[in-house]
Amino acid sequence: MNELLALFNQIRRLDIITPQGQAGILAKESNFVFNYHQAVPVDAAVSLVMPIRQQSYYSGELMGVFSMNRPEGYLRYMIEERLKRLGAPSDMFLLYLAGSHQIGRLSYALEGKIATKVQGETLHTLIHSPSGALFEHLLDKYALTSGISGVQPKTLVPLNSGLPASHSALPLETVIVKAEGADFPCVARNEYLCLSVAKEAGFNVPDFWLSEDGLLLILSRFDRKSDGTPLGFEDMAVLTGRNTARKYEGSYEMIAKAVTIFTGEHSQNELQRLFERVAISCKLKDGDAHLKNFGLLYEHPLAPRYLSPIYDVVCTNIYPELDGQLALKLNQRKRFPTDAELIAYGLRLGVEVSTAQAVLNRIDAAFEVVCQRLAQDERYRDDNLIERITKAVYA
Repeated sequence: MNELLALFNQIRRLDIITPQGQAGILAKESNFVFNYHQAVPVDAAVSLVMPIRQQSYYSGELMGVFSMNRPEGYLRYMIEERLKRLGAPSDMFLLYLAGSHQIGRLSYALEGKIATKVQGETLHTLIHSPSGALFEHLLDKYALTSGISGVQPKTLVPLNSGLPASHSALPLETVIVKAEGADFPCVARNEYLCLSVAKEAGFNVPDFWLSEDGLLLILSRFDRKSDGTPLGFEDMAVLTGRNTARKYEGSYEMIAKAVTIFTGEHSQNELQRLFERVAISCKLKDGDAHLKNFGLLYEHPLAPRYLSPIYDVVCTNIYPELDGQLALKLNQRKRFPTDAELIAYGLRLGVEVSTAQAVLNRIDAAFEVVCQRLAQDERYRDDNLIERITKAVYA
């Protein structure tokens, strides 16, 4: 820790490293400046929107692909609390702290040296320990080195080799652990229910678990290959040239255009998956499906790109303090669409009416199955969460 404190806000240059090789140098001058190395491998570009070139990339604010996982909300607050005697941490210092411990394939190093990681946890501990004390421990141990965005309390937690036998085959290097905040009670169980619906409907979702007391949601990383190799990930804020502050700007039609542009010959398949993602958020009354909750994965920028698994789906309409609208526009408005309007959106994406209707039917059927199943789960018996979500979904 003393070594880190000595570097606090003193970092002006960082090596940017990809699995395909060192890419270049990010520097903080009057602006942020990124330069590729002269002999950088062609597949080591840092972003789909920052191709390799001789000319420098300049920006008054941190470039999108680097700022994508910058801590927000509760995690940012916790980091600043731990460092408040020193002042507000700079973007360069936060990137160095994250090192390779973030979503995506980029690593940040100071003169080739990545910040040291600490020993991890076991999945069994995360699921079965009392969540209150456990999450405080996780924040204390991992918050400073978690490069992950979002306002919900969360942190990236490395797993050690002490996995229980039933999970020993899982290719997990790190998991995302989310906790309930005071603002949105029941959010862990809410998201677990919504992800369960997506899984039951046959959609692509990462592995996920709910802690024994129902207060923590644990998700497997989807940006890793089965052997642990990092995959590139860029969210739609990056790919549409918007910063995090503008993640609620734009439309689901705009996301479709970005998917078409960046997935090329695979676009029709990915547009159908996009329809599934938008449809489940609309059907479950998820009003927080913003630009950062959609993204593309790839092995390297020259490889095929495809839509990430479904993540961050919550029925927001059970929280009366929220506005009860979509995060982005659909058909030029933010009102939740009818099934007919969703099917019309699917048609604009090239999804046939029969296919779109089948997707909606699968969501409806999956919702019924999951609600019946979780109604027997002790973690859902002490309140009327399932009833409140059902009322919101069918409102």
